[in-house]
Formats: sequence, C-alpha cells, structure tokens
Amino acid sequence: MHALVAHALAADAGSPSHYADKFAFISDSTLPGKPFSSVYGVLTQRRGSDFCIFPSREWADIPSASGGMEIAVKHHQWITLERSHAETASALWVTGKLHEFMARFRMNQAQYAWSNNSFADGRNFGCLDEFWHMAAVYGTLNHADAARIQHVHLSLFTGSPLQVSPTVGWQGECDTFVIWSKYLHIVGPNPFERMYSSLDYHSLPHGGNIARPGWWDAISQTGMVAIRNSGFLFVRKFVDNPRLTDGPNFIEAYIRLVVKQ
Repeated sequence: MHALVAHALAADAGSPSHYADKFAFISDSTLPGKPFSSVYGVLTQRRGSDFCIFPSREWADIPSASGGMEIAVKHHQWITLERSHAETASALWVTGKLHEFMARFRMNQAQYAWSNNSFADGRNFGCLDEFWHMAAVYGTLNHADAARIQHVHLSLFTGSPLQVSPTVGWQGECDTFVIWSKYLHIVGPNPFERMYSSLDYHSLPHGGNIARPGWWDAISQTGMVAIRNSGFLFVRKFVDNPRLTDGPNFIEAYIRLVVKQ
C-alpha cells in the first residue's frame, strides 16, 4: 500500500494538486459498485478520509506507560485517503513510523477463538495494514478507560467523532462492501447488513470464515441492481470469471446494470 501511494504521488509531482484529490485502495478482486462519474463525484465532494472502522472488540490494546490503555483502532485495508493524509502517511512510512507496531502490540500471539475476542482484553489480531494508516495519521488512543464511553473528534475523519466503547459496531465511512460473517448482523448502523438483505437468494455471497472474508462466484441481474442502488462505491470479493445466474454473460450484464452511466 505504501508503494502505491509513493508511486501515485511521484507520478503527480510537478502537476497542479488539489485538496480534493483522493487515494482509494481497492483489491484485484474488487469491482466498482457505481459508474466512474458517481464514484468520482462522491469522493471529490466529500472532505476527509474514509476509514471503515471494525467493531471495537477487534481493536488492539496494550497497557499505557502513563496508566490505562493504549488502543490502536482496526480498520479495513480498503480506505480512501484525503491528499494531505496520503502525503503524511507516505512521509511517515519512510521515516520508520510504527514499523514496530506488530511486535509492540503483540499481534497474533494469543490463540484465537471465535467467541473470546473482546474489547480491551489484550488479545490482538490482524495485519499491519488494518491498523497502520489510522495510527499513523491520527495516533493511537492513549489513557482510554475501558469502562467509560468516550467520543474522540478527529479532523478530516469521515464520520467523526469516533466512539470508544466495548460494544460499538461499525463506524467511519465504508466505501467497499465486504462480508466478515462474524459482524454481518452486529447491532448499530450496519451498511453491510443493509446491502446483504437487499440481495436475492441467487446473489448471496459465500460467508467466509474468521480469517477470510466472503466472496461471490455467482450473482443475478437483480443482485447487480442491488449493488448499483447500495451506498457502496466498490464491492468485493469476486472470483475470476463469476457466473451470471440468469443470463449468458456476466461482463455484459455488469457493465450494463452497474458500471454504465
């Protein structure tokens, strides 16, 4: 991810920049959920960076040197950065900022079980790119009190303030639809459940597991329309050569129903 941002910034060197420039991360198994003009319009008109924040039980924590806890907020890798945040993140990575994060937060060292991961339990799981950008741009949360609900106001964070509590669900702004079955039906604002419930039976993706998100290998034209009508800009994961359940040509149908203006 850092190499992508560095390359994009280098390629843009010497050209006029704009505060509304955005740097959106998508994967090779991601498809657009809207025509390009719609994606462009949403991202350039919305100030701030879009971080899709996992429910708080997925956040990482260690004892703080000054008392209480130090918490790192976990987010999807599929973020969209404001230009200033992209420049900051790129510069900080080169300096070695938080390169020791995985060791300092003792990531993935405890035995994982589906049912025993909870907020502020010292059991931390995930990948560096699910924590680094948020921690680098905004810092970790220090002196957090696990017994008290807090609201943290973050500049240019879409969906601010960030709520810190043991039971809070999805937060921020989720540009990419992806299924983590453990949190598909979590209470609170839940754009993933909302889109999932709009899909017909033939368009329901496979659920995945605790280590792997869900995926599509087949979808109907009705499901494609649901994607177009959802609030998501991108959708994943699609396997190579997915099957259209009610027609002969997936690519033609997807372009006609989702991508075409």
